[in-house]
Amino acid sequence: MKKIALSLALCSVALFAGKNVVVADVPPVDVPAQKTIANDVSNGVALKLGTLGVGVDYEHFFTDKFAVRLNVNGLTYTKNKTIKGIPFHAKLTLLTAGILADYHPTGNSFRISGGLYYNGNKLDINAKTTASKSLTINGTTYTNTAKVSVNGKIDFQKADPYVGVGWSSTELQGWHFTADLGVMYHGTPKVHLTGKSNLTGAAKNKFNSDVENERVKIYNEAKDYKFYPVISIGIEKKF
Repeated sequence: MKKIALSLALCSVALFAGKNVVVADVPPVDVPAQKTIANDVSNGVALKLGTLGVGVDYEHFFTDKFAVRLNVNGLTYTKNKTIKGIPFHAKLTLLTAGILADYHPTGNSFRISGGLYYNGNKLDINAKTTASKSLTINGTTYTNTAKVSVNGKIDFQKADPYVGVGWSSTELQGWHFTADLGVMYHGTPKVHLTGKSNLTGAAKNKFNSDVENERVKIYNEAKDYKFYPVISIGIEKKF
């Protein structure tokens, strides 16, 4: 058997010796490159809900680790609230706009964020005597005959730094969960309080003094709240 196989091999060599053997060209096969943020940019739009109100984010990835976000948030809420013993009608307005830099240390969804917010948050308050309600200011009770009213506002510095952590997908497409957990430094709150009345003379001076004393009390109550917690969750569309 070995002799037969060897003979066949020698014959094959002899048949093809001195002849040109043509090998058919095999066309190259295109292998699509995997689409990742390393060779393509990613964008996303998110709808969120949290302590800044209802918000919209626009996110742009430069690499799989670095991104920039622009966001706008807002909400209005009214409620009757007693502040330092005065029954105020209160209106809370949340309005912020931020630019944030995000760093994904491992290239995955976890991120570390820092940036700056425009802070238009404020609390408007007002109270007044009515036909059936008196008003006590700084320990002095004003009846409906006095026709007094108090109007005020609590607001904050406009440019607020922010730091926090969060989660946002680094994938290029699809729907994804997003969240933020951080803190915004809004500084010492500013308390404004003014009063109006039909009083005259010493009674008017006493009323104005009572209003100022109440303003100071509210300020002393609020002055230590220099940080605002930022917590949000939402859903994001990547494209």
